[in-house]
Amino acid sequence: MLEAISLRTEYLNNPVGIDASKPRLGWKLRSDGTNIVQSAYQVQAAKTESFVNLIWDSGKVAGSESQSVRYEGPELKSLERIYWRVKVWSSNGEESAFSEPAFFETGLLHASDWKARWIEPEKEVDIDAYKPAPYIRKEFIVKKGLVAARACFTAKGLYRFYLNGAEGTDHLFTPGFTSYYKRLQYQVYDVTALLQEGTNALGVMLGDGWWRGTTGGASLKNNFGYKLAFLGQLVLEYEDGSRELVVSDESFKTAYGPLLKSDMKAGELYDATIDIAGWNEPGYDDSSWEQVTVVDDGYEHLIATRSVPVKQKERFVPKLLRTPRGETVLDFGQNIAGWVEFQVQGDKGEKVVLVHGEALDRDGNFTLQNLASHGTLEDFQEVHYVLGGNGVESYRPQFAIFGFQYVLVKSYPGEVKPEQFTAVAIYSDLEETGEFTCSNPLINKLVSNSRWSQKSNFMEVPTDCPTRERAGWTGDAQLYCRTASDFMNVYPFFEKWMADLAAEQFADGSVGSTVPTVIGYHNFEEWERFSKGNTDPMMAMRRPKPGTASMLDGSVGWGDAAVIIPWTMYLCYGDKTILEQQFDSAKAWVDYMAACAKTANEEYKDAPAYHSYTDGELDADYIWDTRFHWGEWLEADTIFNDIVTAMTQSKDSLPYVATAYYAYSTRLLSEMAFELGKAEEGEKYLSRYHKIKRVYNRYFIREDGYIVGDRQAPNVRALAFGLADDNRKQAVADRLAQLVIEQDYHLNTGFLSTPFILQVLADNGYAELAFRLLEQDTCPSWLYAVSKGATTIWESWRAISPEGELSGSLNHYAYGAVCDFLFAGVAGIRPVWEKPGYKHFMLKPLVGGTLTHAAAEYESLYGTIRSSWEKSEQAVAYRFEIPANTTATIMLSGTEDDLLVVAGEFPDARYEAGRIVFTAGSGHYKFKLG
Repeated sequence: MLEAISLRTEYLNNPVGIDASKPRLGWKLRSDGTNIVQSAYQVQAAKTESFVNLIWDSGKVAGSESQSVRYEGPELKSLERIYWRVKVWSSNGEESAFSEPAFFETGLLHASDWKARWIEPEKEVDIDAYKPAPYIRKEFIVKKGLVAARACFTAKGLYRFYLNGAEGTDHLFTPGFTSYYKRLQYQVYDVTALLQEGTNALGVMLGDGWWRGTTGGASLKNNFGYKLAFLGQLVLEYEDGSRELVVSDESFKTAYGPLLKSDMKAGELYDATIDIAGWNEPGYDDSSWEQVTVVDDGYEHLIATRSVPVKQKERFVPKLLRTPRGETVLDFGQNIAGWVEFQVQGDKGEKVVLVHGEALDRDGNFTLQNLASHGTLEDFQEVHYVLGGNGVESYRPQFAIFGFQYVLVKSYPGEVKPEQFTAVAIYSDLEETGEFTCSNPLINKLVSNSRWSQKSNFMEVPTDCPTRERAGWTGDAQLYCRTASDFMNVYPFFEKWMADLAAEQFADGSVGSTVPTVIGYHNFEEWERFSKGNTDPMMAMRRPKPGTASMLDGSVGWGDAAVIIPWTMYLCYGDKTILEQQFDSAKAWVDYMAACAKTANEEYKDAPAYHSYTDGELDADYIWDTRFHWGEWLEADTIFNDIVTAMTQSKDSLPYVATAYYAYSTRLLSEMAFELGKAEEGEKYLSRYHKIKRVYNRYFIREDGYIVGDRQAPNVRALAFGLADDNRKQAVADRLAQLVIEQDYHLNTGFLSTPFILQVLADNGYAELAFRLLEQDTCPSWLYAVSKGATTIWESWRAISPEGELSGSLNHYAYGAVCDFLFAGVAGIRPVWEKPGYKHFMLKPLVGGTLTHAAAEYESLYGTIRSSWEKSEQAVAYRFEIPANTTATIMLSGTEDDLLVVAGEFPDARYEAGRIVFTAGSGHYKFKLG
């Protein structure tokens, strides 16, 4: 049996509204055979599902490619649906039938396709106040014989739309978050089923969103603009071949309604006593509504949606708590990003007030104080609902999202009953791909917590937390992106976000600490207004002129996202497109690093590197010792940091951190260049990397393994980045092990090095020490948080101290990066650079600690990979599954005697440094080694 399954276009299932000129196609092979490799494929495309009249037939194409296969049919037209199917041949001569068909549909491929006009519903706005949500409507006629209708919509702000009273989509927070001035997404929807012959009504609600609502830790408002705007185009196709457009223009009318405040972070105020029932249906009397204003704005910055939509996901029913303070609190049992749906009945004008938070204090009372490090918490994560008094009423936020496990019911008419409230998790609808389980239930909970922090923070952009900041911090994302790919298919998510990183990259090549930036303004008028009223010079440096880096931008570990994330996505998915798209951005960042390194720092003018030359070049030119850096953020033996503390700690520019990243990103850039056929640039950056590495070993690593700072983090970084020379590598590992022991088998690493510590210990002779760190359950450790009842990953190791004090966010994914060690280390499922995307991969499980069994599965682009082991007193039993069209190098701990167990089935098996090594094709395998 052989068949092609799971057909995807641009990583999506039957996408509507893409704007790729040659979309990427991909499929998996299903087979009951072993050692199955695709030898050829044939793709057919047609405009109808019957495939009677083909528009493209690839013919039989030799090769095993089944991912990132480009559509090579006729040039695509706007709003065109293409069906496609594939058949495959295997290396053993088997031929499949054609697959079930898939389709993709294009969006508006050219700016000239847009006939709609941008419309603004608001005349004057109070730019300092929370603003009511505008409602927009228009009635139009649909003739007889409608066969298809598409809605192409976007907004400055957020939008929800209705046709004839029915909501048009389940996508949330559209048009999404991008660098709006350069990349504003639009969405395309199939709305055929929502229209009727005769009179129809289109209704649109607009919310502040990221455009002008509060963003970032500083709660900046009006980041992109002051007024909301809408652009919409309905395309109606009839059976006679004619086409009609209904476009946003001066004929649309607007009014305010019951949604009096819509801020993603502050929350909402909805007054149900304001009755506009039927506003989005035909026949509504809108004579009192005002005309919208048409504004001139171009279409060149519009792009189709590049990632998956945000959707409602898991649902939770609460337990009801009465706190010592006498308050009513709902406990949903899981920290999430989302909202609460509720039902209520009462008199007109009565109120429901809900306040969302993550924690109870040490006395068991609801609190927000752990989130108060960035100022006041007024108007923070609150929903205010004024009853209309018309029987049972239901509400859920329209344009707000909160991070919470607990909800304080501050006001509610009548008795509060748990069944009246449901929490809904909301995040980008990414396919879940990975699972890990083992004999230690605390580790299993750690895996769950990490996954939940990813869900909570992968909402359009990879945020740091779903509460006080909600910012796309580049450092957090780069250190976690590898683990993110274990849990979910994140390629389209990061491909879209990396394009925004490049769009916002500064002219000197530096990269923002947040993307899109919420540290400073995009809106030039708002920046001018801020500048006129600001008297704090430090604040002025932090919020410079739009398009200019602030003093908090350009930090190593954060800016390196420009290099590390594209490289990691290529490693995990094998799609060279992201390297092609991001190479110039990555190169600009590395060249910026080089320029910073060559800039002298007067504080170090007497240091030896400023007086030593190698091959005519000053050694100091390869040490980055200038500018501000966040450094090893939130190390385990430090208290929760704030900006001022970070700047004080980083006054010496942390050259041992900065130079390490300078070396690492330079090496990765050289790898990218070689992969893209840019040999000259590859050699250039490889040569530079070797120079940085030489200088790093000379000035930062002692022969006895001590590195400047003599803490765990520098040693971890030197090993993880391959910086230690061969004659010093083991000494660096030995010193790292000693530093862990000196901490009584605890970590003191921070954000940047924690993802690597267990793997570098295991790879350098200290596997049991790695397991002891992993299974440590006293503070600071990963399992300490689990033992304290955490359901997500904390921002700091002591977010809830042993004494019960709270600090920082309780939903930050950064430290969850340890889960890659579980997948790649304990279960041993690892991609390899030579054949990326798990086309060929490694299975190198690690048995250790108190674990008696462990298992992981990963849904790769080629199919399911499984790896498990179970330890008994006599032997270790291994099980593996390798999907069709892939191969794996299997490396099992054992002796030369164990080689005999494997060699009968795998003649290429060999014994290397304590492991049995061999290559296997697709199939299921069992081994038992004593």
